[in-house]
Amino acid sequence: MKLSEVSKNIDRRKRQIANRFGNAASYYECYASVQKEAAERLIASLEPWRGILPSGPILEVGCGTGFVTEGLLELFPSREIRSVDISPEMIHFCEEKFSGIDNLTFARRDAEALTVSEQPQYAMTISGFAAQWFKDPYLTLGRFLELTKPGGLLLASFPGHECFPEWKEACVELGLPFTRNPLPDTEEMVIKMSGGPVQVDFYEDRIKQEFDSSVDFFRHIKKLGAGTQEQGRHLSPAQMKMLIDHWDSRSDGPVQVSWHVVFLAVKRNYDS
Repeated sequence: MKLSEVSKNIDRRKRQIANRFGNAASYYECYASVQKEAAERLIASLEPWRGILPSGPILEVGCGTGFVTEGLLELFPSREIRSVDISPEMIHFCEEKFSGIDNLTFARRDAEALTVSEQPQYAMTISGFAAQWFKDPYLTLGRFLELTKPGGLLLASFPGHECFPEWKEACVELGLPFTRNPLPDTEEMVIKMSGGPVQVDFYEDRIKQEFDSSVDFFRHIKKLGAGTQEQGRHLSPAQMKMLIDHWDSRSDGPVQVSWHVVFLAVKRNYDS
């Protein structure tokens, strides 16, 4: 199995995403509350698998500032854990945060370029809140499964296609474009991941956040590094002001924002 190095000629989109998340590392660590809660739930769902995974290392893809990494270390204090991220700043952040831990290594890798050249060697591949940034999340998660041993597990969490209905409703009422990035469709993800000798399980949940105003929500998303616009759609300043004023006027008190969070588990059967 070979992990492809990040190319110096990485495309502009990926470089932009990596740079924005890298520049946001300190803010992300302190204020990414939804991402941290999703990581804790992802790790909690792993508990029943703790003693029945096959031998071999664990591959974590998109480690960010290490929310999932922390949980993996608690559950598997002796198993080798390899964590990768496309952002060099995130890797550096984690190397300092987890310095001195012998069974944990970090490397800069492009998740969409991971390739299999030999027999898969990972007991588990795990990815928290990264799939939404893949050009083809279904294809890429399928590749993660190919990296996983028979009897092993692919575990992922990601924001789903029903995120931010409050934002969408305000746009519909004003006749404005809803410029949120496209997010993975749960049903499509499950169907596409169900091909072959695998066992697929998933569950969906809502996590709510409150902000003093809608502009604080948009600022928060930008400060997290998640402000990259995937389809080049932007509101004009006048349209943005209209949206913010209208959204705020619909709220009696703090503005609530609903995240649609999907947790996916795919077990690779032994006859695969």
